Amino acid sequence: MKLGYIREVILFTFLASSCFVSGQQLINKTISVGGVDREYLVYLPRDFDRNQSLPVLFCFHGGGGYSETMMRFTADFRPLADENKFIAVYPQGLVASAKGDVATNWNYKGPYDNGTDELGFAESMIEALAADHSVNTSRIFACGFSQGGNLMWDFASLLGDRFAAVACVAASMWQWTYDDFSPNDKIGVLSIHGTNDTYNPYNGNQYSLSMDSLNDYWVDINNSEVTFSSTEYARGVERYVWGPAEDCHSVEHFRVQGGIHDWPSFSEQAIWEFFSRYDIDGLIQCGSTVNLTIESYDLSNRELTIDIDSLPSGSYELRKSIGGKFLSFDPEVNINSDTQFPLIIRGVKESSLIIQLWDKS
Repeated sequence: MKLGYIREVILFTFLASSCFVSGQQLINKTISVGGVDREYLVYLPRDFDRNQSLPVLFCFHGGGGYSETMMRFTADFRPLADENKFIAVYPQGLVASAKGDVATNWNYKGPYDNGTDELGFAESMIEALAADHSVNTSRIFACGFSQGGNLMWDFASLLGDRFAAVACVAASMWQWTYDDFSPNDKIGVLSIHGTNDTYNPYNGNQYSLSMDSLNDYWVDINNSEVTFSSTEYARGVERYVWGPAEDCHSVEHFRVQGGIHDWPSFSEQAIWEFFSRYDIDGLIQCGSTVNLTIESYDLSNRELTIDIDSLPSGSYELRKSIGGKFLSFDPEVNINSDTQFPLIIRGVKESSLIIQLWDKS
């Protein structure tokens, strides 16, 4: 696909907040798509190395919104990008008329189609990023809020060869997307939705599917397990998982009891945790069994001895938890297939004996 031209201005942003340090870059980019100038923000993580192949996470704002507002005040993925080394991209919607209102909007193939090529915009951004930064094109992800979330179902249906996984917040699939498109590819899908969302009702309406119907639809497309498991993710938030079957694609849904039409504060973490397990072929290491065993724990010396069997080639990190978010050890415990086991980790508190293996490849 010919991209036309790209115009970019690199802004080195130095804020008083401790969240920003030298080495981080925020780039304003403009690209021509079908003769129309389209804009997007690119955030390069701290200590970015342009020779390193990093995943990319796109985040699409809601109707009437703006890319910078989305980044700064709604869905700030920058801290996670710094911690986990991925590129965060915030596209900008065009000003257009939708249902009689004039505001920034994302276009869909359906009764309100205004002719804007959002699929071409997404593909052009991916190609430009790959050319500029040598990104990992097998690990491209997209998420969106509200109208930007509705767009994710167009991407899932038509760009499953580009995106490894998508996530939507406060947005279901339009009925016309369901009626008109048959997805060509399996793709990881995650949704976060409040039960009291009146703009995009949890139980659906004449315009959009209910969340139950949406989940059933993608479980069938992905050939995921038909029986779900559920756990309490946070107070009032239930997490439902339809696990991968032989095709290695899952479906996840977060049901926010009493939640309204907004972006819940846990969304960035939940979305990246989901995306981090995927590449274009599905769940990474799906089908291979890695056994992590705690062999012993010496309470007096705070020494933890672990063993890992069948560890594939790659770069991994062991992280700890006391029942919430998984955090790095201090210092970090990085391992690979050449690591000698059993492995002794020193200075481990008794409360931190929930251990998880994270893929850093």
